[in-house]
Amino acid sequence: MGTATIALALSLATPARPADVDPATVNAARALGEEGLDLFDKGHYAAALDKLGRADQLIQAPTIGLYAARCLEQLGRLIEASERYLRVSRLSLDASASDVFKAAVADAGKAYDDLKPRIPRLAVGVRGAPEREVQITIDGKPMPPALVGVSQPVDPGKHLVEAAWAGRVVRREVALQERQETAIALEFPVGVRPRVVLPPPAGPAPGTTQRMLGWTVVGAGAAALAVGGITLGVTSALRSDLIDLGCTEDVVCPDTPATRDKLGSYNDMRLIPAPALIVGGALAAGGVALLLTAPSAAARPRGAAVRPWISPWGAGIAGVF
Repeated sequence: MGTATIALALSLATPARPADVDPATVNAARALGEEGLDLFDKGHYAAALDKLGRADQLIQAPTIGLYAARCLEQLGRLIEASERYLRVSRLSLDASASDVFKAAVADAGKAYDDLKPRIPRLAVGVRGAPEREVQITIDGKPMPPALVGVSQPVDPGKHLVEAAWAGRVVRREVALQERQETAIALEFPVGVRPRVVLPPPAGPAPGTTQRMLGWTVVGAGAAALAVGGITLGVTSALRSDLIDLGCTEDVVCPDTPATRDKLGSYNDMRLIPAPALIVGGALAAGGVALLLTAPSAAARPRGAAVRPWISPWGAGIAGVF
């Protein structure tokens, strides 16, 4: 089939989506096809494949696909060539398609049948390791675990097969000729097992116990300060009520039913705030001291400070970090 035939086929081509292809695109595809065929006739198969591949992207004509597959076959890429032949042979043509197109589809089917038995086959097995855990590559391309031990098509020539498992890599080169079928096994030394590296036991961070104790003491001190603050507020409210009922500032009250009830509650409550505030303040200060003196892996920011505070209206801890 010569350049004139390619040109004729392209001029008669009916694209799959005619609305998407304008005359300028058809003209460009024709030019690429002619250049590709001329390069094919001169034996420049890689350059011809590039031109024909570009033309095929513009217009999917069976003639272009047929010659692209022939380029792949000449380059020794038999697997790709067979797939290309098969794709062309399965093209659906209209009844009005040219005889050139019909002949290209028929030629592609025959070429596929002739090429398929020429493709070498290689089975890669594994010994000394669980095959599902081994990562196998052929010429750098990963091989699916499901294909371990299964004969699969490969192009003729030299191939590098590698298997990685348990931190070890086993390599083997194999050369295959057309129609040859070979099986190899990648063997790992007996006794090789995956190395399991356990992290060292994590000990407590420096000062962990002291910090836990410090926070516990601070919490207890805060609770005591809260009790002292609340009871101080209640005591102050009862004292105000007694003064309103006629008691003096020293809480000396007339003996009346109203003052007797209030005075009893006042005397019960007024003994709580002072001890609670003193104990709470001491605990809080001690806890803060434990926190500030606890050893730490990271340096404490400069100027950090924590201090408790007490007032008639409440108590708490203030800090600068």
